[in-house]
Amino acid sequence: MRTIIACLVIAFADTATAGSHIKHRHQLDALAYNPFAAYATPRQLHNERAYERGGYWEHDSSALIPLSRAWYEQKLRESPY
Repeated sequence: MRTIIACLVIAFADTATAGSHIKHRHQLDALAYNPFAAYATPRQLHNERAYERGGYWEHDSSALIPLSRAWYEQKLRESPY
């Protein structure tokens, strides 16, 4: 009986630790989905990544990558309506 319990404990321990050895895929950067990111300047890329991380970024639509989320939000702020 003890050997059966010991075998079950070892089997469950092996399956519990097996999940931690799985390599996770890298999360894709949001810039990969924006077709204008390939033509962005280093300043625009820096501001876009800072926006995504919640850091400081320039609140100027020309300093952001066109059609990005930060760009849309900034355009809404700049609009007179």
